[in-house]
Amino acid sequence: MSNAKLMTPLFYQGNYNAGGKKMRAMPVREVTNGTDTYRLWRRDGKPDRQYPQGEGDDYILYVELHGYLATLRTTDYYLIDRCGYQAMVAAMYGDEDKREQYFDGLRRSGGDDAVLEALRQEKQLIRELGRDPSRQADYIKAILDGHVSTYLESRESGGETFPDFIGALILGELPTCRELSAIYKDKCREKSREQKAKADAEDRTYCRERNRQAQQQVQDAIRTIREGGVLQNDTVEFYRSRYDSSACSIFLYLMRRYQVDVPLRTQGWINNKLASATITAGRCSHLQFWGHGRNRASRRFVDCMNQLIHAVAA
Repeated sequence: MSNAKLMTPLFYQGNYNAGGKKMRAMPVREVTNGTDTYRLWRRDGKPDRQYPQGEGDDYILYVELHGYLATLRTTDYYLIDRCGYQAMVAAMYGDEDKREQYFDGLRRSGGDDAVLEALRQEKQLIRELGRDPSRQADYIKAILDGHVSTYLESRESGGETFPDFIGALILGELPTCRELSAIYKDKCREKSREQKAKADAEDRTYCRERNRQAQQQVQDAIRTIREGGVLQNDTVEFYRSRYDSSACSIFLYLMRRYQVDVPLRTQGWINNKLASATITAGRCSHLQFWGHGRNRASRRFVDCMNQLIHAVAA
């Protein structure tokens, strides 16, 4: 027969459980260091983790506090690992520096097999030491003390910083925390609005400058067409936003602007082959384009270019 019970989680769907919704929970065990005692729980039913790393890694642990279940954001598997690692280092080496020195020597003398065997021995000792209820209680106490510290900082600042509900629960100040949470959320929304307004202003400035440069590029091209000279097939780019722009050949841009009909095949030639065009006495007199010696210039482009020159002059 299942010993699951209906318990009240502190959070429901990521938010403070103001409605007092219940969940079915299974008791895991009780741990104590002689001073502090904690009852640990897990959710009943479907595991929290789809791909557990080992035994005890399928459910997130909760600690019972004043009638609520507060998440520890870890599984039993990782709780044991975190509680046992430092104890293992102290027992086998003394400190982290000596552990590094030991493995450096082991890699030189014993190779990969020796390193793997040492890691296996470490893992075994970590599991043994990490199961100690006293160490687990100390670890949980440190986590909860951190929550209290975070909550007190928010309370002292009047909601300027994140109000930790677990810390408030430990101190019996959930109503105060709800007030601080409302203040904090308002401040976050205001900060977000200010950041968005600043980002939008910077975006407009960025686009305005880039579009000014593009317009200058267009005017320079028009002047070259009117007065004669070499017009390079550069790309002109206009921005609707910092991350939304349209770019094309300066020739194609001007031909669209002056309503010169350009066949698709000719558009492709402009994009892929054309390097520059020389305008002399109101005509396209010379082309430079990419290709082999047998490649010829696009006769249709020359016709389109002369139409463009005539339209610009008009």
